[in-house]
Amino acid sequence: MRTKGFLGWIFHTSLNRVDHMSGRWVQDCKKIVDQIKKLDDIKGQDRLDMVGKIRFILYGLQRSVSGWIEWIDNPDIMSNFSLEELKKISKNLAKLTQPFIEYDCEITSLVQGDLAIREPATRTESTKKPKGKTEIFYVK
Repeated sequence: MRTKGFLGWIFHTSLNRVDHMSGRWVQDCKKIVDQIKKLDDIKGQDRLDMVGKIRFILYGLQRSVSGWIEWIDNPDIMSNFSLEELKKISKNLAKLTQPFIEYDCEITSLVQGDLAIREPATRTESTKKPKGKTEIFYVK
């Protein structure tokens, strides 16, 4: 499977407003979708190929989300949308995001369950949390 060059292309595709407005963004999105379809057609994929494919898909998703965030942070772009259009965008993004996050929880739970089975039943002194330290939740 050859995605290394294409992954590099995703990394270096700029996310600036000119690209969004010029149509280049749409062309690049279509290339990503086409590449994902081609990756489905490759025969004899092994686990490493599947990891590469998943990585490509996630970087494509990340690129798209970064573009959406750039738009939502730009009042010049967002002012072009009516309230009805914004409601539709919000509804569609929620429909796409909710199952993705639910799937994220499902897979993470599987991995955590698998790791819990492998961990010793009690913590040793070297793996105990320091007293007085609390965990902090961050969203990147």
